[in-house]
Amino acid sequence: MDWFKPMEPILTNSIMQGDGWIHQVKWDGIRGLCYKDNINIRLYTKSGRERSLWYPEVTREIMQINCKQVVLDGELIVPDEEGKPSFHNIMSRDRIKRHERLKQYLTKYPVRYMVFDILYKDGKDLRKLPLLERKGILQETLKNRGAVRIVNDYTDGKALFLSMKEKDMEGIVTKKADSPYIGGKKHKMWFKTKITKQLIAVVCGLKIKDNEVRSLVIAEYQNGSLVPIGSVSSGLSYKDRATLFTALPQLVEDTSLLSTNIANDVIWVNPVLKVIVSYIDREQNGSLRHPVLVGFTSENPK
Repeated sequence: MDWFKPMEPILTNSIMQGDGWIHQVKWDGIRGLCYKDNINIRLYTKSGRERSLWYPEVTREIMQINCKQVVLDGELIVPDEEGKPSFHNIMSRDRIKRHERLKQYLTKYPVRYMVFDILYKDGKDLRKLPLLERKGILQETLKNRGAVRIVNDYTDGKALFLSMKEKDMEGIVTKKADSPYIGGKKHKMWFKTKITKQLIAVVCGLKIKDNEVRSLVIAEYQNGSLVPIGSVSSGLSYKDRATLFTALPQLVEDTSLLSTNIANDVIWVNPVLKVIVSYIDREQNGSLRHPVLVGFTSENPK
């Protein structure tokens, strides 16, 4: 069986509604395509890295499927103590370097494979079939057991989105019910709507390259002290970059007000600028995941 390029949802702020759409939970994990060819089981990430040996609890369940050949698409997740998918946990599991520690990681970071599509079965390429027909074949082929689960479909996208927001999940994916499986993003059939959070951060430094501001080093106040929460470049307009570079002589500081070591290519500035930043979640060290600059503000951080 050849490599199948995964179909990727397109980011949107709106939620498609109507009878022609289905909605699913957006699981916060690692995309995984699983290939079964008789007794040979291979598991790949979206970028094509093989991970068959990393997730034996998944490959063991796929081995039990009652067909000779199958290709599945889904998301590898590791729940936290509250049962919510933890991106930090799945990355810890995926980055294991010494396989003698795998047994320990099987217990510490138990994986679930959330399957949402079937692309191939016993010599038949299913990608041109409508999504709902593929889901029917998936239901006939796979059972919820062990580390493998079939992703549920919902009809009310707005209600699902609100439910995911209440549960502090990543968002939802909306798909045309009759969509074929098209690798990549050259389609208008799958969409993802992410749940974002916002905060007001303090600009403490600028990363500059070729006389242009590339990103802002940002921090927040914790117990009266500034603590770094990462850097942000997405959302920084050309006008913002030019204005900051022009104002740099009036902003520059000789030393950092941050206690944590940061890369030495940062030009430190007087912490008078404040920005609104949206983000998906926090890393374990407190840094923001997928930060996006919304704009500058005169409001003080809360």
